[in-house]
Amino acid sequence: MSLQGKVVAVVRPQDQAEEFAEEIKALGGTPYVAPLIEVKPSSKPEGLYELIRNVVSGKANIIIFMSRNGVRLTFEATRTIGLARFFKAALERIMVVAVGPKTRGELEALGLGRLVMPDEYSSQGVVKILEKVDLRNKTIAIPRAQGVDKTLRLALEKLGARVIEAAAYEVSETKDKSLVKRFLEDLVDGKIDVVAFTSPSTVRSLLKNAENLSLMDKVEDRLRRIVIASIGPITKKALEDSGFSAQIVPSRYTVPALAKEIADYFQKRTDQSGFNELDELDHKILHVLQYSYPLVPNPWDFIAEEIGIDSQTLISKVKRLIDLGIIRKIGPFPDLKKIGFKASTLVGIKAPQEKIGLITEILNRLSSVSHSYLREHQYNLWFTVTAKDAQEIRRIVALVKTSAGLMDEEILNLPVVRMFKTDVRFSTK
Repeated sequence: MSLQGKVVAVVRPQDQAEEFAEEIKALGGTPYVAPLIEVKPSSKPEGLYELIRNVVSGKANIIIFMSRNGVRLTFEATRTIGLARFFKAALERIMVVAVGPKTRGELEALGLGRLVMPDEYSSQGVVKILEKVDLRNKTIAIPRAQGVDKTLRLALEKLGARVIEAAAYEVSETKDKSLVKRFLEDLVDGKIDVVAFTSPSTVRSLLKNAENLSLMDKVEDRLRRIVIASIGPITKKALEDSGFSAQIVPSRYTVPALAKEIADYFQKRTDQSGFNELDELDHKILHVLQYSYPLVPNPWDFIAEEIGIDSQTLISKVKRLIDLGIIRKIGPFPDLKKIGFKASTLVGIKAPQEKIGLITEILNRLSSVSHSYLREHQYNLWFTVTAKDAQEIRRIVALVKTSAGLMDEEILNLPVVRMFKTDVRFSTK
């Protein structure tokens, strides 16, 4: 099971993307972190304050937390109005439902036990466990995201409960539009293999930004060509309502399950296309392409003659291997030193969020810069530079620093001291 060679777009809020990105990396894939939304406290917290007071005064019999954000921001609100200790004590007296393991972990970290969690981490799962409880004349408090659908509330009211809902937080468009623009352009350019949606908000945000950037037609076309993953049925429905289908939906609606399901999907495709179905000629072609691809004006004619077939048959077979995903790319790997590039370095930048777009634009203009990417670290923006000598490297790094208005301590230059190259070739039998 591996995501080797696959780029998976992680469109969660920045502070929640790291876990998913690490899961993708652990499975051999490359995460592309592109936060489309951000989470912030409710701009109208009075309803949440009232919900908290109802819980503290004993007017709620059950409280349901539908996300870690709901837990975190509800408890922040209790501290704001000076009821944190009383709220926690009240929760120890009533039934507390956590929608899934991450939400439960957030509550446990606050010292709460005796938590109830459904087998299915969703609104439907919560309803299933509460169907076993007599909810008549019971009051249920639900602090959750602003603007969510009424499915859970209506289902609980149908069971006889009185439901108090309040917005603990809001989901809004991410402020850094330069990152969103780059993501959508890379998506259109075919640089992303999977987009993994983790909420209906991420679906709506992607399409809204595509429309605002006049990329809707191209983005829609690309989303119908690549693999779409959805964390659960509600997000899947949001995709379907927008005209798209999710090929991947895990049975457990968690980030680790989603990452594993994506890897399983590609593993099944590889197995189905599989090496077991290759004939002797396929194996021979793969061997020649890895070990003796010729640098001549007409390489396909040369290879065809070496194998003993005509060039049209060869090209047809190679196209089939590409379609099956067995050949991903045919391209050169030049020895940079032999063509005049004597120095390389890896640069890390402590990039303030508001400067990431500017720095990206600067790097995109420099032909000597490659492999620019974001990381969850104090040095959060990295890139490589290859140039004719160390002096040219220093000039380029200084240019980036000056153009972006960075301090010396915000930029880390790690020049190559010794190069190790690993020759990777695969046996197909």
